[in-house]
Amino acid sequence: MAIDYSPYNETLWSNPWPTYARMQAEAPAYYIDDLDCWALSRFEDVWQASMDRASFTATHGTSTDALFLSANPPPAVFLFMDPPQHAQYRNLIARAYTKDKIATIESYVRDTVRRLMGPMLEEGRFDVYRLASRTALELISAFIGLRLEEVLQIREYVDRFYGREPGVRGTTEAGAKAFSEAHDYIVGLIEHYRRAPPAEHSHLVAWMNAGFDGGMSVDQLFFNIFAMVITGSDTLPLSVAGCIYQLDRHPDQLAALRDDPGLAGAAFEEAARFDQPTNLLGRRLVRDRSFHGETMREGQSVLFLYAAACRDEREFLEPHRFDIHRVQRRNLSFGTGIHFCLGQHLARLEGRVLLEEMLGAIDAFEVERGRCRRIVGEFLQGFNSVPIRFDPR
Repeated sequence: MAIDYSPYNETLWSNPWPTYARMQAEAPAYYIDDLDCWALSRFEDVWQASMDRASFTATHGTSTDALFLSANPPPAVFLFMDPPQHAQYRNLIARAYTKDKIATIESYVRDTVRRLMGPMLEEGRFDVYRLASRTALELISAFIGLRLEEVLQIREYVDRFYGREPGVRGTTEAGAKAFSEAHDYIVGLIEHYRRAPPAEHSHLVAWMNAGFDGGMSVDQLFFNIFAMVITGSDTLPLSVAGCIYQLDRHPDQLAALRDDPGLAGAAFEEAARFDQPTNLLGRRLVRDRSFHGETMREGQSVLFLYAAACRDEREFLEPHRFDIHRVQRRNLSFGTGIHFCLGQHLARLEGRVLLEEMLGAIDAFEVERGRCRRIVGEFLQGFNSVPIRFDPR
């Protein structure tokens, strides 16, 4: 039976792993006829393609919506730029996310988690995803320079934007409406903060004061804010929620983590690998490129299947086994190459601290598996609701 893969194949969204395994074994360079594009599913191929600046460009967008469904070019922000322009725009805020800089805010992150979790401990139940999401949103609001209530409103638009409906490819009508509402709301914030600038070292000030290319347009500022809220609050809560869900299913590993809290960072890394939230991103070819005997032509798009690559048996021993003791030689959970995730060190810090604080405060818990929910779609996957119960404190 022929492999039937498409990012819009809804039958694969809940369990893509058997199809991904077949693609890796039988068609590692897989052609999708109706989209005239290719999909790479092996770790090594995604890794090498991510490093290949000469063959691939991000200037046509990286999402399936941008690559296949939109007639308009993506906004001129660093996510969709190539060198040297990419570095110029990314470096406006990149120094805030270096490993050393992020290490200095650990106490602040820990205090934030404890403050948010305190009332929940008295209740004896909470949703792990919601705790992690709120933590991430509080942090990213401070980095951007927006008030928390403003970021929470933007996140509400984002959640509606991501909604998917059966039979509809990509953004739904409701999602498009949410995007339009987000645009109007954020443009209003930009006008406000031009008159009353936020903290001096915030991203918003750096973007508004960019001294090249004539300064950033309103649309560039809008998309920087919108994208930063997304990237700053997607991977972290999905991975933390998935980690708690898997620890509940693997009591031996939960016991090992309780015995050695120093494993919290490794547990977060394994959760991000095992249930990679970013299912895929893409690039456009600027010259012909061959993989596994297949020639991909200039002008075609290529999908990097991160979730598949993170369970490639050529890179990971027993890749479908959740194992917090796993040592990863290389890592694609936050991408690689020039477009690696800017906030990877922040996400890792937040993930480790959240696991340490939750398990340190709760002696035993039960995941309400019947109430757990997953987000599904061509782009994101993972648990966006993992409620737990425990003895109140």
